[in-house]
Amino acid sequence: MLQITTVYPRFELAYHWPRAEIRQQVSQVQVKTEGPRLEIDQRRCWAELGMPRLEDFARQVRDTAQNTTLQAIADIAAAGDEVVERAGHFREEMIFADQARRSILESIPELTVQAAPTSRPEIRFFYAQQIDWRQGGVSIKHYIHPPTITWHLGGVYVDVRG
Repeated sequence: MLQITTVYPRFELAYHWPRAEIRQQVSQVQVKTEGPRLEIDQRRCWAELGMPRLEDFARQVRDTAQNTTLQAIADIAAAGDEVVERAGHFREEMIFADQARRSILESIPELTVQAAPTSRPEIRFFYAQQIDWRQGGVSIKHYIHPPTITWHLGGVYVDVRG
């Protein structure tokens, strides 16, 4: 008996779909602001109107007192020098009366009128902004697997029995 067996070749194909892994870093922004701040310094204006701060007023009183004291000493010394100079000439003069008349005329104050301060206030404006920027991004990883091919050979098998 003759038996012929034919086996057809065949193959198996196994595949994996490609895969992508996506990771996204979101951008981060931090904004820090300071202000707006407005500073108006009116110390000089108030001082011109006769209303200075305590420190400025104390300094002003000190300087005025020192100048007044030095001026009084100078006036007394000048009056004494005048008395010595005029009294030595044997004239009949009214030295003390002349000095009194001059001091009375000098003590009349001069009147000045001022409607507003002449200096302007100092105005300062401050505004600051700080931006901290961390840039994000995207990372993509691809995973690709080659296909798996399994090949089975075919053939013709002859079996003779007899």
